[in-house]
Amino acid sequence: MTHVGVLCNVDMSGDPLQQLSPSVINRACLIGRLLAPEDIRLFLYCPKDVAPTGEVPGYVLEEQKLVATRRPVPRVSANWSYRTRQLLRHGMGYQRFKRWMRERANEVYVPYEFSELVSNKQEAYEAVREWDKSLHPHTEDFVASPAQIESFLVRSKTVFIKPRAGHKGNRIFVLRRSGRGYSLAYYDSRARRSFPCLSLDTVLGLVDGAASRERYVVQEGVESLRYQDAVFDVRVVMVHDGRVWHALLESRLAPPGSELSNVYQGGSIRVTREVLASTLGGRESRVVEDRLRRVSHRLARHFESRFPDALPEIGLDFVLDPDRRPHLVEVNAKPGIAGIGSETKLFDWAPEEQALHEMWTFPHMKHLAGFLRHKIEAT
Repeated sequence: MTHVGVLCNVDMSGDPLQQLSPSVINRACLIGRLLAPEDIRLFLYCPKDVAPTGEVPGYVLEEQKLVATRRPVPRVSANWSYRTRQLLRHGMGYQRFKRWMRERANEVYVPYEFSELVSNKQEAYEAVREWDKSLHPHTEDFVASPAQIESFLVRSKTVFIKPRAGHKGNRIFVLRRSGRGYSLAYYDSRARRSFPCLSLDTVLGLVDGAASRERYVVQEGVESLRYQDAVFDVRVVMVHDGRVWHALLESRLAPPGSELSNVYQGGSIRVTREVLASTLGGRESRVVEDRLRRVSHRLARHFESRFPDALPEIGLDFVLDPDRRPHLVEVNAKPGIAGIGSETKLFDWAPEEQALHEMWTFPHMKHLAGFLRHKIEAT
């Protein structure tokens, strides 16, 4: 029997089914079900608990049940958890863990180096720009100068000021001109605060104060095509099955009055084909969807050229402008399960959602299982 590791934030003193997110539970159960006939089992463990001897406590998935055990760290591990760096601070340490795994020829997918690259919005922008200088809106490190902000407002009516290593759309500022001053909106934890008329010095003071020690970037805004008068984006989840890339499309619709479509800021997940057909009509929507797929496949191959045979999935978030041109505003190393697969644990799924899981969740997990199978066969 072969084991594949799943890095996750699990505490052995609690119930893993209660602790772990729907995204991790659903991935583990569905992929485990696909790999079980080949005597491949998933072993869920927390990286902070890895001992220098190479053993770690965790849970083996047996017939869809998590059984507590202790095992050596598997040669191949899937890395779908967030806050890995913070977890490892409570164990052997982030850099030491990476070196420890590398010395033992233990492989981790998603690779830490790719996660580090795309979680840094400035570096992600530069990486995309190497391939296409016009695809990603202009992005710079925030230096809190009036000249920098004014230069962005020359390019666009809207400026986004984001944490350089943001997560879930939190702590984002959206800036616009307003009469003789500026309007500012601040998004954090599904709450939105609006400041209707400010001077630029006041804006910079607010951002600088909120940033504290965190580094921010400034990003050129894109005037978004709208669906039912709301901003939306299209996330293309690119998944590798060990042989080729596959594209799964979903759309996220912003709540009324919001500039952010992120589901953690109140956005809702929609079927892309339905959103585009309603907005553009059937024929043009197919043209736009085909364009998004082509761009995403080519961009996935671009990233793969930097990390050969190492990337299981990439999330690419596009905004369409009124001329239907796609603008890549975010790259995600760990995009969650496509569509609604990360919203509820599979044992709580409603029967009427089955068609959506057939569209998004099951193909995504099938391709990821293929990727892990390919890695096991190669070891």
